[in-house]
Amino acid sequence: MKRFEFTFHSVNTASYPKPVTALVIAPDNPDENTGVMLFCHGWGGNRFQHQDKMEFTAETFNLVCVASEYRQSGYDFDPLRGSGWDVPYDAGFMQVFDCLNSLRKTLELYRGVNRKRIFSYGGSQGGHIVLLSSIFAPDTFAFTYSSAAMTHLDDPKIAIAGRTFTGEELSVRNVTEHAHLIRCPIFMEHGTADENVSCDTHARPLEARLKSLGKTVTAKYYEGGLHSLEPAITKLNAYKAMIPDALRTFSNPRTDDFLAGTKVEIDCGGKLLQIDWSRPLESINLFSWKEK
Repeated sequence: MKRFEFTFHSVNTASYPKPVTALVIAPDNPDENTGVMLFCHGWGGNRFQHQDKMEFTAETFNLVCVASEYRQSGYDFDPLRGSGWDVPYDAGFMQVFDCLNSLRKTLELYRGVNRKRIFSYGGSQGGHIVLLSSIFAPDTFAFTYSSAAMTHLDDPKIAIAGRTFTGEELSVRNVTEHAHLIRCPIFMEHGTADENVSCDTHARPLEARLKSLGKTVTAKYYEGGLHSLEPAITKLNAYKAMIPDALRTFSNPRTDDFLAGTKVEIDCGGKLLQIDWSRPLESINLFSWKEK
């Protein structure tokens, strides 16, 4: 397998684009059927969190795997230890753009890949990010896989973020509220004894909402599993149990948002979030807020 890192500029301000570093683990000889899979780490984690799953995926399923740092967390917060987060913390908006932009950069580096085979996986806040990514870029993924994921900012997470959020800021971070915009199949897993991100507060309501909307969702709950899913199972073994058939057979019938230059609009109550995927990674016009 090939392993390397790259650094790119993500959307930030006109005078200072945000440098973000990503890890790639990829097949040595990609071909026309090679796909891409985005991996997103948790709150306070870093790009190496899911390298066991990345190595397994790249080797077994012919996928270029990319794991992005994102602002205010991990090595961006602490360049030596790679753990922790800023306070105040953005808590899942700009981080989504950092991760999606790392995927866009990977697609630029691997121009010959099969863009019908773009997948995503994330755990905890990383699960929140990939679920939001399936809303912010709704035509891009063949499936999204969330493990022990946040689905919105509840009071405990707002407290550790150390800031207040307006109504539209809470709305744009709420996956369940915007689940009607999801177009790809969703895989979910959660431990029933998770005290960090409650299964009953996050996973089960999202599963119920997706099913009520007629969306394709597969959910697995591990009895007695904590945030790591242990002692019920390890996250790697849960991943291996959930994913093989889908990685071999799932394909996205739509043109992905980045290739199509899609303009996405999300109604967040008092304001509309407008995203323009035709814009460069660092463009301050990549997204904007519009009063209703």
